[in-house]
Amino acid sequence: MASSPSRPELAVPDLGGWGRSNLLWLVVSLSMLGFVAAAVGVVVSGTNQPLPPFLKTGGVDPNHGAAAVRPDSEGLRLAGSGSNLPVTRALSAAFPREGARHPVVHASIGSGGGLRALLDGVIDIALVSRPLGEGEREQGLVATPYARVPVVVAVHASVPDDELTAAALVAIYEGAQDAWSDGSRIVVLQRERGDSSHSAVAELLPAFAEANDQAYENSRWRVLYRDESMREALADTRGAIGLFGQGAIPRGLPVRALSIDGIHPSPASVAGERYPYFKDLAFVTRGPPRGEATEFIEFAASAEGRRIIQQAGALPLPAKGDASPVDEATEPTP
Repeated sequence: MASSPSRPELAVPDLGGWGRSNLLWLVVSLSMLGFVAAAVGVVVSGTNQPLPPFLKTGGVDPNHGAAAVRPDSEGLRLAGSGSNLPVTRALSAAFPREGARHPVVHASIGSGGGLRALLDGVIDIALVSRPLGEGEREQGLVATPYARVPVVVAVHASVPDDELTAAALVAIYEGAQDAWSDGSRIVVLQRERGDSSHSAVAELLPAFAEANDQAYENSRWRVLYRDESMREALADTRGAIGLFGQGAIPRGLPVRALSIDGIHPSPASVAGERYPYFKDLAFVTRGPPRGEATEFIEFAASAEGRRIIQQAGALPLPAKGDASPVDEATEPTP
């Protein structure tokens, strides 16, 4: 009986060297993935401020609605625009509450995020730095403006210039002017579409609005999504310029304000109608304020509250029957 032809045996590759080198690469790759994951976690959670418990990735938890119940141990809850945070945190710390917690002012979630959280019933007061839209008013939201802040064109301390014209500001955001007076590079920091500071400047300076839109379309500049991020990026970036909308620039930061068309941004120059770029900060409630929300808003309008607002670099807005804020505003001591 004839034997069947033998099948050729498949060659077995030598895995010795391959295994060792690729095992090394596998370990390195896994380590890098772990590092990236950790970095992402830092970026996402990189704030020392309390995050609202109702927040999830992407914004307010849509399933956390008006039925949410606040524990009795919690105080008044406020959240919204980052422009309001320095003022409202100072007011919260001074708010007289015997035997009760001070109001909790959460980290920035933007004006829109604050309004959604308010409508969901998970906060008591939304912090807003833009006017309410018609649809928002139709849902029963009531705004109580309490302060006005100049929108500051801020730069890193390394910038040699002390002032700009409005035309030069437009040229910088267009990308047509890319160097400071000493030849050093201009680094533009931009906020997201709809940011209240950019909107305040764009409303009075249409050419800036156009330059801003083109910058978004062309992905020209680094875009920052929180007031705190803008403040930190300005402090960390040589040659940087960006719009700062939190009132006074904190002491100790390597950041300063530029004059625009010869006018320095301050509560006094805003009150005297010399500096045109500003925005109003408001408390927003569902319907007229009630209970503890009323007490807090009334405290902000009191003599002590107005003093705190001024110390934060903002202009207190007059309550009904009060004197004009022009009478209260003074230029800061250099």
